[in-house]
Amino acid sequence: MREYTIFAQQDEEIQANLSLLADKQTRAEIYANALSILGRKLALHINPKITSSEKIVLACTSEDADWLGKGILQTLWNTNINLAVFWNLRAKVDNDRELTIAPIVKSYIEEISNCKTLIICKSIIYTSCVVRTNLMFLINQINPDKIFIVAPVMFKSAENSLNKEFESSISKKFEYIYFAIDDEISDEDEVIPGIGGNIYQRLGLGDIQIKNKYIPLLVKDRRNAIPV
Repeated sequence: MREYTIFAQQDEEIQANLSLLADKQTRAEIYANALSILGRKLALHINPKITSSEKIVLACTSEDADWLGKGILQTLWNTNINLAVFWNLRAKVDNDRELTIAPIVKSYIEEISNCKTLIICKSIIYTSCVVRTNLMFLINQINPDKIFIVAPVMFKSAENSLNKEFESSISKKFEYIYFAIDDEISDEDEVIPGIGGNIYQRLGLGDIQIKNKYIPLLVKDRRNAIPV
């Protein structure tokens, strides 16, 4: 059963776009646009919590970058933002649903050494393994004062599970912003209604092996804009 959070309860546009993600008949281009809209909506809730002067790192996975990540990036009123994009290979250990890993196989990381605010986004947080892996990597690189964990959809136990993965000195910095909480899992190990399956397949990026060869346009554009 889906429960909307306080951020989405009075926003029909958020609810409509969450429904588009959940609908397995939604075409890839409409699905992508819904993610972009939800990214912009998430950013609107982050804006009151940041200042114009703080240095920010926005982190996302490669499959989220061009839509969810870009929507957030374009809507944050602070423009002093550096980008970190990760390609993760998510897998179960011995087919155990409760034990999953998500090693980083590739990354694009701009200069983040002086960033004190970390925003990490994901289209859906279920087992939290991808977010956990990427968070641990970044926290080892920087010591952020504020950590925002944002997503359109969270599984009911994901927030608690993620908090337990870190020392309290770190987890107390976490601030979550998400629009829906789902509490059902299908026989295929997908959150219901979730985001309607695997995001990279819904976006037309292929299976997990093929999607890790995809270079987001956001990464290409920002890389090309860096002075030689």
